[in-house]
Amino acid sequence: MNSLNPSLDTLRADLENEGYAVALFSVTGTSPESLRAFLRREYQDSGLTTAVLIGNLPVPWFQLIDDWNNNQRRDPDEGYEEFPCDLLLMDLDGVWLDTLVRLDTLDSLIPGTDGIYDTHTGNVEPEIGISRIYTSTISPNVSLIQEYLARCHFYRTGQLTVFDRALTYIDDDWTPWAEEWNTCVGYLYPQRVFIADSEQTRVRDYKPRIDTAAYQWIQLCAHSWPGGHAMKYNHGQSWDWFYAESIPRINPNVCFYNLFACSNVRFIESNYCGGRYVFQSNSGLGAIGSTKTGSMLEFQDFYLPLSNGASMAGAFKQWFAIQAQDGFEPWEKSWFYGMCLIGDGTLKPRASVAIAENEPAAPNFAPVPTIIRRNQQIIAEQPRLLFDRSGRFIRRLNIGTNQFTSLPAGVYFLKSGLRRPVQPLILID
Repeated sequence: MNSLNPSLDTLRADLENEGYAVALFSVTGTSPESLRAFLRREYQDSGLTTAVLIGNLPVPWFQLIDDWNNNQRRDPDEGYEEFPCDLLLMDLDGVWLDTLVRLDTLDSLIPGTDGIYDTHTGNVEPEIGISRIYTSTISPNVSLIQEYLARCHFYRTGQLTVFDRALTYIDDDWTPWAEEWNTCVGYLYPQRVFIADSEQTRVRDYKPRIDTAAYQWIQLCAHSWPGGHAMKYNHGQSWDWFYAESIPRINPNVCFYNLFACSNVRFIESNYCGGRYVFQSNSGLGAIGSTKTGSMLEFQDFYLPLSNGASMAGAFKQWFAIQAQDGFEPWEKSWFYGMCLIGDGTLKPRASVAIAENEPAAPNFAPVPTIIRRNQQIIAEQPRLLFDRSGRFIRRLNIGTNQFTSLPAGVYFLKSGLRRPVQPLILID
């Protein structure tokens, strides 16, 4: 740890310059329960909002039988998975239990305990954001962390060249949602390259794009495993293969990644794409993705907070909180419980700054606020996000009828897109 002290001192100074109250702790041990208890105390006593875990800190594990279609029975494409689950470190007041064990002969779960969590109840919404700077599975040398933290400093101080545009790259099986997902990326990046033609999305097309062009953000949607991506062509009959080992040689000029790519951020693997994108390129800063089969859905719940100036970890926490509002159904656990964030989660994408510089000088506010009583209803024609007057995310308004009886009277703001007006909403008794 001593060799990291200068880098950590720089990180502390940078964060304090951004208005954070920073505390550094040295952690020993392997118990995720102990780490969670420590984070809970900091949350309760000091108002902790975000924790960046640097090094080989404890890893909580979860196990389940996937239920992709939520039909409460096991279909042929649904199997057993166990995986790192950082949601346990984000949700500090939920109830996490180990009540089942894997029966290897049937690959099913039966009553028992095995040190792997399998049950999550109570208040399941996350209280804090978590990200990991986890490099030991890629390289045992501390120099990789030092180089990464130096890159974060260069980014924060304007010394790292960045390009305020994104690449949205969506392979065959996800093209029905391509336009919608590209629009979600557009909340943060009006400038973007959009590739979703089923015969164009191939490794021979993707690889030179990230080798020769610069992007601040890549949204990649492709079948994957920890060590690579698989892309279909020939009308879905043939496959291309992209391997994580090629990433350091390519050295993509990209800062952030949203990897809709199964298991691509399974950081306990010796060769995982998310880590190589972030830690083994000259521009890598952060990657969000999953440690299991599954990935992020409802992308607007992630990109809209980012467009409002949230950090990566803050937007990740808000996205998880929105998905958790009514508890997690079996299909949501299958899709979301492996989600984690690699890198310094306090970083913010810069695109919103560049966008603001190009906007008209007039503020982007609706001229007249909406005033309603708390017992009235609003009918939303599209999903919108509700914030209080301090900018704190409150909840998501779904399409249809929405009520506000649980909120105190006061001033709120509704937002549904980067270039759409922020709508003031005044609740009265």
